[in-house]
Amino acid sequence: MKKQSYLKGAVILVVANALVKVIGALFKIPLANIIHEEGMAIFSTAYNLYACMFVIATAGLPVAVSKMVSASVAKNNYTETKKIFRAAITLLFLIGLAGMLVLLLGAKIFAVSVVNSPSSYLSIIAIAPAIFFVSLLSAFRGYFQGFSDMLPTALSEVAEALGKLVIGLLLAYVLFPSGIVNAAAGAVLGVTAGTFFACIIMVVTFVARRKAMNKQAILYNPQSRSARSIFAELAKLAVPITIGAAVTSLTNVIDVVMIRKQLQTISVTQDMFNTLTEFYGVSPAEAIIGNAMAIKPSEILYGAYSGFAIPMFNLPPTIIMSLSMSVVPFISGAFATKNFAEVKKLSESTLRITMLFSLPCAVGLSVLSEPILTAVYNNARAASMLTILGYAVIFVSLVSVSTAMLQAAGKVMIPVRNMAIGGVVKIVTNFILIAIPGINIGGAPISTNLCYLVITVLNLNSVRRIMGAKMPLSSFVLRPVIASGIMGVGGYFAYQLAAKFLNIAPMALTVNFMPQNPPITPVVSGIRIKMIIALGVAICVAVLLYGIMVFAFKLIRREDVLMMPKGEKLAGLLDKFRLLS
Repeated sequence: MKKQSYLKGAVILVVANALVKVIGALFKIPLANIIHEEGMAIFSTAYNLYACMFVIATAGLPVAVSKMVSASVAKNNYTETKKIFRAAITLLFLIGLAGMLVLLLGAKIFAVSVVNSPSSYLSIIAIAPAIFFVSLLSAFRGYFQGFSDMLPTALSEVAEALGKLVIGLLLAYVLFPSGIVNAAAGAVLGVTAGTFFACIIMVVTFVARRKAMNKQAILYNPQSRSARSIFAELAKLAVPITIGAAVTSLTNVIDVVMIRKQLQTISVTQDMFNTLTEFYGVSPAEAIIGNAMAIKPSEILYGAYSGFAIPMFNLPPTIIMSLSMSVVPFISGAFATKNFAEVKKLSESTLRITMLFSLPCAVGLSVLSEPILTAVYNNARAASMLTILGYAVIFVSLVSVSTAMLQAAGKVMIPVRNMAIGGVVKIVTNFILIAIPGINIGGAPISTNLCYLVITVLNLNSVRRIMGAKMPLSSFVLRPVIASGIMGVGGYFAYQLAAKFLNIAPMALTVNFMPQNPPITPVVSGIRIKMIIALGVAICVAVLLYGIMVFAFKLIRREDVLMMPKGEKLAGLLDKFRLLS
């Protein structure tokens, strides 16, 4: 199989992820409008449990497979790559089967006793088979990524998203008349269907390419390790990665439980009663003044956070994951051949690109949270949540990339330790902040920022020490932050001017998680169209300003451009105008 360049592989995954996100938006936006906050809370509860089981089952092995395959390919030992794949598919088949049975048999316990959401029982049942399919899928993805071939992964991701869109939305719409619980379960079943279709695509691709792989194994046939030693190395690499991922997933599950329970400790005041009933549509019988907040109000607040703020927040880090998946085989190969100069160059370039991409995304989501949510969902109830949560995009993106680097370097226990520390920070800050009436649900995005900030600092310190990557304060932090800040200010004032010209209400600068004067939701269609136009103007101004700032501050280096497809021509063009550092 032909190897792709590092950034070419990343570009393939970025394009695929962008397409997946568009498809995901076409799924999540109408879904939120069909099943509303209560249904999104049920959907998110089941999905978070699935994500926890999925990570525990599959997080470590695909990375280990990719690392081992890339190291074998660097030595032209293609016979060994076949043995690695056979070992991986066997392990992941058994792990996926076990994970599916755990969710199926324990659905009632999870729904009632663990997350305190009895309505999510059917949704947990519906999503359980997805663990089996996605486990098999992960073995194939890790194998192809080890060859630095990102196209099969990209195709399977698109197939997975399309399956979720078509089946999930159709079932949610058809089942909605029978109740929110059934509609949410139907939407979740779309996730299972998507993983099944993606698995089929990957199997077909593997069969089609098997002949070429066998030819390489015959052409290059050095002595390979025994199956026992391959299983041992897979376990050695995968177990620590899995533990680290499990820490994060377990923290997320604790997060789901804690947010609801801590919200339910807050005593409802007159102002909160008005907001809950008028703004969030809670029945007065379930928001009694003087009593602690009941299950449904807490569920609706959590649904606003998980169903509206979180999906927008997840967009940029998901695309950044393309860099993480692409960089692993190249750094692993460079370590295998002891090319430490290449390791240093790849590490520095990846971190720079991550900062340049994540910073403007974070600032844009935060500054324009209200019009973004109105444009996408016609529901801006989660605007204050997204204003705070947006900045965590920077830290989550850096954590994703730096964790992949450390795993590729064989330092798999360092991210585990750092994630555990960050998880403790998240749990403690959630417990304290959410129970404060003035902060309430706002404690969730604040704790997310603090959690990933801590992990980022610890991870980057390890990357600097192990890989020799230099991250000068001026070029790595200060100049990109200033460029993004100028972009944010420009975008904000562009929106305000456009809003004034179009005769609609300007954005407020305040952050309030229990607003007393809530905006009308949903917005009248004519006003919403004007908000979308103003948002478009703001985004265009922001993009233009950021592009100017990137080249004015010379934030892109020549080596970054050279790693891109047609990089030499592009670098030559930019050099003519002295735009590269």
